[in-house]
Parts: sequence; structure tokens; C-alpha cells
Amino acid sequence: MKNLPKVIIKAHQEKRLIEGSPWIFSNEIENFSALKKLEKGSLVEIEIFKQPHFALAYFNPHSLIACRILSYNSVEEIDENFFTKKIIQAKSLREKFFKSPFYRLINSEGDGLAGLIIDRFDDIFVCQISTAGMENLKPHIIKSLQNNFKNCRIIFKNNSELRALEKIDNTAEIEIVDNHQIPDHIMVLENDLDFKIDVKNGQKTGWFYDQRTNRQFVSSIAKDYDVLDAYCYVGGFGLNAIKGNAKNVVFIDSSKDAIELAKQNSQNAVQKFNPNCQTQFYHHKIFDLLENPEFQQRSFDLVLLDPPAFIKSRKDFFSGIRGYEKLVRLASGVLKVNSFLIISSCSHHASSADLIGATQNAFNKLNRHCSLIRNFGAGPDHPLHPALKESEYLKCLTFFVQ
Repeated sequence: MKNLPKVIIKAHQEKRLIEGSPWIFSNEIENFSALKKLEKGSLVEIEIFKQPHFALAYFNPHSLIACRILSYNSVEEIDENFFTKKIIQAKSLREKFFKSPFYRLINSEGDGLAGLIIDRFDDIFVCQISTAGMENLKPHIIKSLQNNFKNCRIIFKNNSELRALEKIDNTAEIEIVDNHQIPDHIMVLENDLDFKIDVKNGQKTGWFYDQRTNRQFVSSIAKDYDVLDAYCYVGGFGLNAIKGNAKNVVFIDSSKDAIELAKQNSQNAVQKFNPNCQTQFYHHKIFDLLENPEFQQRSFDLVLLDPPAFIKSRKDFFSGIRGYEKLVRLASGVLKVNSFLIISSCSHHASSADLIGATQNAFNKLNRHCSLIRNFGAGPDHPLHPALKESEYLKCLTFFVQ
């Protein structure tokens, strides 16, 4: 692209960029003060030592992450064709792994489109934009989807907390492109199970494709088990336990709407896969229910803990780790001897080692022994950027507990 503003990287600050990092922080920019008047989200050209045409990025003077790289071809046009190339490449990758059109189509930096998430539900595409630069490029995103997916219907959910860091508006939380008719509830097919979800009012895009492989693992070990699915949302893990011939499955969530959908989804799963399975549902806060003496009389062979992020920023780290430890300690009270506990974290601020340490500390204090038997992340429709540790956010750990 021609005549773009230049972002000049300070001397000795280019090493991380040469190694592949797509982020540039404001304190790494030599001429930052001269760029402050640029409109947030402006396209810029990156210049590093001896490479005046290093990359193309978008720039936001209001964000700590001032630039996010889009291309290392300085003459490339960031237009509809650019997005089409990225989206078709991402689609081809997903089709290697999934037969049905239900998957995360674009996973931000992992697919070379920083600030953009697209989850595909057949012909419905739920998009989340978290940066000003990607917001400016929205018309290209829409055109590319419309031209490459027949009869597609597109929703933008603008409720990401990250938008506030970029100083972009959250007022219209739901935008439906071209006024298409999109029902509140749609069906998702995953692991041969049908899930009714709420794409408009549900969490994030309405579904969490990242746990697909971990849910399938639950199905493989649940036979004849009493299972507790805490933070069940619409029943993702619990339904996989039903499919795996669990004996009993208890679902807990603090959202009344989520529990109602979990009930409907589980009825279908029981009828289709496991007519003898017993189910029970609690619309309750998980910590409160696990601390209830009456509930503590229950016992389970498999406890599933998939809470929302306890550590949303670095300042929350120590309180969040204590939260995970407390959660495991309470769950231990309903775990049988020689049972399984599966705990997940969706915070990139907590590493696998941090979550392992919190879990081990909880069991040590209760004089219970645990062994880590599985350490997994997200599925293949959530590619990681190898030079961006922050993209490795999901941890899913399985412990055998004696």
C-alpha cells in the first residue's frame, strides 16, 4: 500500500518483531508522539533497523498495544481480496478436521487477522471485533463472507470487554447484517450431539468450540460414572458424558437461561444415546452449592469444572489462583476415591503450571493424592500464533484423584 504513515521502531526493540511477534507496544515506537493525531485504527507501515518496509499494521494511539501486524508484504492491499485469501485459507484448514460446517472460522492472530473472531454455525456467522483497526475494516469482512459463503447470515456481537481498551463503542451489542432473520436459538452439531444455543444473548458467540476435543475426551471415560458438570452452560461437557454412557449427570450453572437450554439438550441426548441415564439440574452459584452441607453428601466419579476466567488481568493473578484452589478444595468434598477431576482455565494470565500448582495445593491440604494424566488446550480450529504466548489461553487439565 502506498503513502501510509510510518511507524519507526526504536533501536534494539526489533528483536521480538523479527522473531515473529505481531504486537508492537507504544513504548517501542520512536516517533509515537508524532503519530498521536492519527485516527484510531489507521493503517500504517512498520519500519525497523535496515528494513524500512518491514510490515503493514493498524495503529491505535489509545491502546498499550499500539500496532497489530496484518501483513509482511508492504505492497499488499488490505481490502476485500486480502480478507478473502485469509478466510478461504482458514476454511480449508478447518475442513481437514471437521465434516460439518460448525467450527471457529477465524481465531484472531492465529489466522493472521488480529482482533477478529468468527464462529461458524452452518450459514450463520457470529463475529466479534475487539480492535479499532479491525472495526474500520468491517465492510471488507462482510463482503468477503457474503461472496464466499452462499446465503450466509452475519451477526456482529460488540460486547467484548477488550473494546473498551481500544476506545471503541459498545452501544449496539448486536448488529445483524442486511436485516436477515436470525432466530434467537439455533442448533449446533458437535461430536454427533445436538445443542440448542442462544447466539444473540448467550455468552461470547453463543458457544465455546474451543472445548470440543476436551468434551469428546469426557465421553471416552464417563461409562457407568456419576458425573458433576459445574459451570455447565448449555450442557457441553455433561451431554458428552451422557453419550459416553454415564450413569448419572448433575448440571449446575448460575444462569437460569443456560440451565433451561441444558435441560432441553440433555433430554435429546438421553433419548438418543443413553435412555438409562439420570439427570439433575441446579440453577445455583457453584461455590455456594459446593459449600452446602447437604450437597456435600453427594459423591461423584468425575467432576468437571469449567469456570469463567478468574484472572482477567495481571493484578487479579493471586486472587484468581486462590479462587481456583478454593474451587478444587470444595470439589474434593464430592469426589470419590479413585476418581477424576477435570478443571479448565480460559485466562492467558494463568499458565498450565499455575493451574497445576493451585490444584495440587488444594489436594495436598486435604491429604489427597492426585496425578496429572492429561494436559490439553483448544482444538484445531483455534490455531495459536507461535510467537504470541497470549494466544495460548485455554488450559484443560485432567487429574486422577485418590
